[in-house]
Amino acid sequence: MKTMRIALGWLALLGTPAWGANVAGSGAAVIHVDCAAAGEAQGSGDGSLQAPLRTLDALNALVLQAGSHVRFKRGSVCQGSFRPAAGSSGTAAAPIVVDSYGPRALPRPHIAAGCLPPALAMPAVHKLQPGAVLQYAALCQRDDGPVRRAALHLYNTQYWEIRDLELSNDGLSEAGRVGLLVQLENYGTGEHYRLDHLFVHHVHGFLKDEPGRALAYKATGGILFEVTRDAETPEQMGQPTRFADVRIENSEVYQVDGIGISNRSAWMCRSGGAPCGDYAPYKGRPELLKARMPQVQQEYTPSTGLVIRNNRVHNIGGDGIIVRTASAPLVESNLVHDIWLRAPGNSAGVWAINTDDALFRYNEVHDVRLPQGDKMFDGMAFDADMGTRNTRIEANFSHDNGGGLVLFCACGQDGLGRQAMVSGAVVENNLSLNDSRRAIMVAGLDDALVSNNLVVAAPGAALLEVHDYPTPDRLTLRSNRFIARTAAALYHPVSVAGAGAAFVWQGNRYSGYGAGVQGQRETLAQAEVDQLVQRWMQTSGFRQHAYRALAR
Repeated sequence: MKTMRIALGWLALLGTPAWGANVAGSGAAVIHVDCAAAGEAQGSGDGSLQAPLRTLDALNALVLQAGSHVRFKRGSVCQGSFRPAAGSSGTAAAPIVVDSYGPRALPRPHIAAGCLPPALAMPAVHKLQPGAVLQYAALCQRDDGPVRRAALHLYNTQYWEIRDLELSNDGLSEAGRVGLLVQLENYGTGEHYRLDHLFVHHVHGFLKDEPGRALAYKATGGILFEVTRDAETPEQMGQPTRFADVRIENSEVYQVDGIGISNRSAWMCRSGGAPCGDYAPYKGRPELLKARMPQVQQEYTPSTGLVIRNNRVHNIGGDGIIVRTASAPLVESNLVHDIWLRAPGNSAGVWAINTDDALFRYNEVHDVRLPQGDKMFDGMAFDADMGTRNTRIEANFSHDNGGGLVLFCACGQDGLGRQAMVSGAVVENNLSLNDSRRAIMVAGLDDALVSNNLVVAAPGAALLEVHDYPTPDRLTLRSNRFIARTAAALYHPVSVAGAGAAFVWQGNRYSGYGAGVQGQRETLAQAEVDQLVQRWMQTSGFRQHAYRALAR
């Protein structure tokens, strides 16, 4: 489709009606969009308040200038995908803004990339019973049209602010779907992305990887920022690319497969990092990885300024929130629950991989499922995974998770012939309440500190589970309160023989744990345990900074 550049000054000189209305003093446009009833064929209008655009095709035909303001009408539904035309970027002084207009009593405008239910209505948010598994339930009765990658898809563009929208990408079967996708390839640095007050739901993505399918299941789900190298050739390496200044705030992600909120990057290879053969251009091409080995070790290009704050993420097939290939991301004040409901592979609540200096704080994570069987390893609230350095997990509330509080997982190779690393991790001042199986799992670790945490375990949950990887496993446990309300083992029975040989125990208190305890034993009544929990709530900062729901 031929694109039209919004250039209101030239349109005025030519006597042509302008699209939308001028933003005072800027020369940019305010573009109104009202798709009216789903599936209704109507004229496009001119984008003014009186004659709004009626279709996403009409909107996608425009090259949006810096400062443009796209406003979708509340109560309306647009079926299709909003994918702005090439060249639609804002500037630091004039970002492109997308939001809503109309009476606040009406629902947020809805962009539905997939099928629609017979009667449009706010989907019911299911309250799951503890331990219950909820299958993906499509809202529609039949698929309608092609599979679209995302309801809102930004490609090689920057300086965008998007708020107050409802997004879905439903279907009767799994496909490569995302709710909101921001994608960069061969771009350099993309700057300034603001997502605020979005409701992303019913995205029927993949639940596992399949041989011969290029798209990974973890590239499907609710909100995804992704750096790809799909068009790169063996003869010509692309331009290192990353995101800078990303904020995902005050939003809700509900019933999506596979991942809730995530970022990914193909510029991720480094010594001691995550497996770099997992991404194009090296996926399935070991000969190219070998030929480029000197350059590959310098490819690591982390995104910066990533903030994921005050979001609710729930009813997720796989993982809740993942940060990847990033420097100093901040993940705080999120409510993440009912996670790992459908994916067959391992999943966790909130975690980092191939990332330096991540900070996770004031998050509440609960009801991450753990399927039965000793071969299922995850199901915990938090994870410092392969290629992480200096991860901080502090002042979070973890409860009723099938797999415990935290995982350390230097549990693979970096793709360059070395063991992945997990170093400098700090797990401090968290509350783990009624988490099962084990509180702490070590599946490969360089060094970490676990200090000043309050762990009140579920009945029968061990304190530690340790697996055998060729790593130093230097774990220091200092000044923690470990409380088992029924008799419990220090180590889960699947732990490797000689587990904990390199662990250092300093100043911990224990109640209810059996042999092997190093520190002060104590016997606590339930009232005393309750007082400890309340004291943590009052002094940790969690209560003041926890997730706050916003009205839809």
